[in-house]
Amino acid sequence: MNGRGLLFGLLASLALNLFLVGLGVGAWALGPRLMQPSPVVVQGQGRPALPLWAIGRALSPEYRPAFNRVLRQAMLGTVGDVREARAIKRKAFDAVADDSFDPVKVNADLARARQLEFGARDRLERDVITFAATLPREERANLSEAMRAAMNQLISQRFQNQWEPREPGPQGLGRTPPPEGAPRP
Repeated sequence: MNGRGLLFGLLASLALNLFLVGLGVGAWALGPRLMQPSPVVVQGQGRPALPLWAIGRALSPEYRPAFNRVLRQAMLGTVGDVREARAIKRKAFDAVADDSFDPVKVNADLARARQLEFGARDRLERDVITFAATLPREERANLSEAMRAAMNQLISQRFQNQWEPREPGPQGLGRTPPPEGAPRP
């Protein structure tokens, strides 16, 4: 082997050894932190994980499959109500623009949609709490912290994405923005 080949071999070996040493040091330094359960997981710029699914990640791997099974069954049991509520809301919002608009009927339809949505949410939360009763205290504490964090995340997201009134004009439906300096609703 000539001197040039030997030099390239030594440089490649040095680069590989530095990479492996860096990988080992990183695993040693960050390993314990990465093994801790995380209460809320947000997936990139897109949509965050559904709050209840993200909550399950706070549990140790031993309990996650059971939690996911309980959550899946609860969601399958509520999907019909949620779909019906959305359909009712769509029809109610369409009825607002009709010539035969009846506010009493639209309000009754929206109340029915809310009732279906709250019933679905009630079942999900009830099933999660019933599942929590089967967990050891430490796992319940992790679940509790994750549920609190998910609730806070949802609330802060809702307030960050407040509705802005449209500008006046053909698509703005005649709404005017509040005067400068006035508090937003």
